[in-house]
Amino acid sequence: MATATSLMAPGFPVGAGVPPSGARRFQLPDLLHVVRARRRLILGVAAVCVALTAIVLMLLPTLYSASAVVMLEQRKNNVADVSSVLTSLPTDPASVQNQIQILTSRDLASRVIDKLGLENDPEFNTDAGAGELPGDSAAMAAHERVVTAFLNRLKVENEGLSTAISIGFSARTPEKAAQIANTIAETYVQLQLDTKFAATREATDWLEGRVRDLSRQVQAADGAVERYKAEHNLNEGAQGVPLIDQEISAVSGQLVQARADLAQKQSTLAHVDTLMKSGHGADVSQAVASPLIIQLRSQEAELIRNEADLATRYGPKHPKLIAAQSQKHDLEQKISEEVERVAGSLANDVSVARSQVASLNASLAQAEQQAQAQNFTRVKLKSLEVNATSTHSIYEAFVARLRAIQDQDAIQASDARVISHAAAPNAPSSPHRALIFAASIPAGLMLGLLAALMAERFAPAVHTLMRDSMRGVPVLAEIPGVSHARAVDLVLDWPASPFAQAVTALAYKVAYGAVRGGPRAILIASPQSGEGAATIAVSLARAAAQMGRRVIVLDGNLAAPSVAPIAGFHAVRNGLTEVLSGRAPLSQSLVKDPRSNALLLSVAQPRHDAYPVLASVQLARLVDHLRRACDLLLIVAPPVLAQGGTQLLAGYADAVMLVARTDVAPRPAIAAAVDALARIASPPIGIVLAS
Repeated sequence: MATATSLMAPGFPVGAGVPPSGARRFQLPDLLHVVRARRRLILGVAAVCVALTAIVLMLLPTLYSASAVVMLEQRKNNVADVSSVLTSLPTDPASVQNQIQILTSRDLASRVIDKLGLENDPEFNTDAGAGELPGDSAAMAAHERVVTAFLNRLKVENEGLSTAISIGFSARTPEKAAQIANTIAETYVQLQLDTKFAATREATDWLEGRVRDLSRQVQAADGAVERYKAEHNLNEGAQGVPLIDQEISAVSGQLVQARADLAQKQSTLAHVDTLMKSGHGADVSQAVASPLIIQLRSQEAELIRNEADLATRYGPKHPKLIAAQSQKHDLEQKISEEVERVAGSLANDVSVARSQVASLNASLAQAEQQAQAQNFTRVKLKSLEVNATSTHSIYEAFVARLRAIQDQDAIQASDARVISHAAAPNAPSSPHRALIFAASIPAGLMLGLLAALMAERFAPAVHTLMRDSMRGVPVLAEIPGVSHARAVDLVLDWPASPFAQAVTALAYKVAYGAVRGGPRAILIASPQSGEGAATIAVSLARAAAQMGRRVIVLDGNLAAPSVAPIAGFHAVRNGLTEVLSGRAPLSQSLVKDPRSNALLLSVAQPRHDAYPVLASVQLARLVDHLRRACDLLLIVAPPVLAQGGTQLLAGYADAVMLVARTDVAPRPAIAAAVDALARIASPPIGIVLAS
């Protein structure tokens, strides 16, 4: 087949077709063209978007939001160390986020739901009041649904860099929103206290159990110590000192004292012996201190005075003096005897003291031997006593800890407090109906534009897939809306529609080309039936007639004529076969289009033996006559692939316009139609892509 330019006669309207890869980029004029060409699609999508938005806004319930604020306390109670059981809550950012997780937990939500009875509220439980008595699993599932709906209305967030946490809740009434927000805050604060009380109770229970166990251990340890002492006769004094040690200490003290007494008495005895040997026994201190010696010495002194007096008075031979001297000698003899007696007494004392020292030494040795034996026995006793002491210490520590916790339990304080209770809001918080509705308009337009661009994007893709089927035949135009029920009327009734604009542009090119010597007789055919060849022919005729051109539409599809029905005629009296057979003149067979000045030559009765009629000389003469009688002759041919004589009609025309629906499969039919026309001496071919 020749190239497109060689096939087309001068002035035949060649469409732009699909630009090849690497053509100019998509620019603003192209966007404006898309908007104009597909404004119905854009406006339709926008209208649907706005309508859906309006419906959704009407269905959405009005919600009111209220907020309460709790703050994590940084101050500590100085009365007692209440953090000894559970440490005070830290206020770093991570800990604040942890508290936010607690506030949004399902457990806390369940507490609030149970406290306020929200499970019976239709706002949260759509099945409330249904009158059913579900089982345990169904009840749990219903409760979980209520919790989920509750959490969807809850909003908890940190207030800047502070330790304050805002608790927001949305409900259908202002009072309910404020009540629930306040209940959440109060339940959270109470939960902090319950956590501390629970920790204290657990610690108290554990400590009480440990104290009971330790008490039994203390009793067992003390009993073991006492039993061991009794078994091994390990007695102790009041101060816990073993009796044997006390005995050794006492005997040692007595021995020291006895030895000192013995030494003293031995020293005294030695001194007395020395004085007695020297003849001065009477100077012994013990003798001097003796009452008898004192008395004797007094008598001796009296006799000495008498003797001196008698010696002076009577002389040395006087009997009285001699009697006095005799008495004096007796006194001295008595004094000597007394001194000897005192010395003997001292010797006896020394002997007694020595015996006492010996006895104490024996007692001390025995006590030390007994103590040594007990020391080996006390090794295990010390171990038992250490164990008992350790058990006592642990027991006392646990008892002190238990008393401290019991004292602190009464002054527990929460680590958080409500600093701002929620108030009932005056205005709803959502939905923002006016704003959303206003935003839906530009959003709908944007979606419409996106849909139009997608349609344009995939239309060239379809054309690209079809290019191989076109065998290089140029695209004359792309006409959307061919399948519209009143497509042929859009040219007159809605000239701004994409279909009317595309048809008018093609009609202008065809009519202008015909005036300048281009093709005047154009065969309009489709690869298969139902692709809009007759619709395009009538629409082009009306558009060209509006431009002042004389247009005749010849329906050559004898088996299935469609020009007259499409134009609005239910039936025609005379048609093409009547004119060719001579049964009716041409003037009576041509009918005027009801909506324009175009003339139509249709078929009165369908014929399935169309080949003899289309191959007749009369038809060739009729086409030649009509070409000279009008400015533009449009011949509607049967489908090319139906073997209805399209190739014969192509020989009478100046050009062939092949109308192909892009939404009708299979596309290889286009290639088959082009190949079928190429096998005959057909005039230039152009393709109109309809949709």
